[in-house]
Amino acid sequence: MSVPVQLLTHEYPPFRGGIGMYVRETARALAKTGTEVTVWAPDYGTGDTGRDSFRVKRVPMRGKQGWPCRLRMAAALRKAFPEGRIPGRVILAEPGPLRMWLHASLLKLPRPEGLIPVLHGTEIGQIGRRPLERRLFRALVGHAEKVGVVSKAVRSRLLEVAPEAEPLAELVPGAVRSAWLDLPAPEPSRESGETFEILQVGRISPRKGQLHLLETIARLPGTRRRQIHLRIIGPAGKAAYAGLVARRAGNLDCRVSLEGSVSDEALREMYRTARLLVMPSQPFRRSVEGLGLALLEAGHFGCPVIASGIGGIPEAMLPGESGYLVPPQDRGALAEAIIRVMDNPEKAARMGAKGAAFVREAFSWEANARVLLGMKAPGLG
Repeated sequence: MSVPVQLLTHEYPPFRGGIGMYVRETARALAKTGTEVTVWAPDYGTGDTGRDSFRVKRVPMRGKQGWPCRLRMAAALRKAFPEGRIPGRVILAEPGPLRMWLHASLLKLPRPEGLIPVLHGTEIGQIGRRPLERRLFRALVGHAEKVGVVSKAVRSRLLEVAPEAEPLAELVPGAVRSAWLDLPAPEPSRESGETFEILQVGRISPRKGQLHLLETIARLPGTRRRQIHLRIIGPAGKAAYAGLVARRAGNLDCRVSLEGSVSDEALREMYRTARLLVMPSQPFRRSVEGLGLALLEAGHFGCPVIASGIGGIPEAMLPGESGYLVPPQDRGALAEAIIRVMDNPEKAARMGAKGAAFVREAFSWEANARVLLGMKAPGLG
């Protein structure tokens, strides 16, 4: 009989974000193995959305990574486990709980039988630059059963900070949301027409590179530029950057739609009809693209991709086969790649089909669950 799992997160639906989706799909996959799963998640005051075969324990917090949310999560755990121990495993599913657990002694957190932090990328770079957090993190690794990483690139970052984690690191990348998996595989072609629809999916922030993409499109020849309908999907981050993006979009002589957050159903249809997805991620402070779930989602629906060669992005596509990888700050290279896709619809269709096969074969929430439970681990190379 499997041991129970407590899965801790500071981001979860109905909040719309990649990590929240990752956590929910991980919980679903763990529950399918027969494991008793409890997700500890923020209470956003809007109620739960949808039903799952596991328990969701809502904590009275808003899902930030700072001390107020850490203290409230810690208090909830102490109340639930007054004897000071947690039967089974605790999975620190994203950066908020990880930062809380660095101070486990100070917060008098109950001790689990097994502890598994999961790293998404940015948090390890931030922890690595702070001497105290670095020491606390290495101590945490010393007590961990294993350490999940969403890509080989994140594993490399982990080993720079904590070389002793090498035998513990296990690959648990994202995958396509389960509700989309039963949809029929895409045909190896996409409708063509005068309008060339490009998607960019992600929070509006410097790391996601929306401004870089808009500046790149401005460099395209006018005939190409005016063919484009650029749809930017995702919530706004910092107001100053979002304002810059909106102003630049308004000055382009092509159609640009800033659509904000959209439903899963609407996003699915956008992936199915778009001619291209661009992920123009940029280096920004110590933030990094750990993998790139939008690349997997677009690939699943046969949409060719262009992405920056940064972080774990190259692992979420087949460079040269399912799309093009370009240097992150090179607008000329990005513009050239966009024109290449626009001018070669047959090759774009083949790329889309290649991407669909790759995503469907290489990424699985069920495989991640087996890794986390110690059943089977894919090679890290």
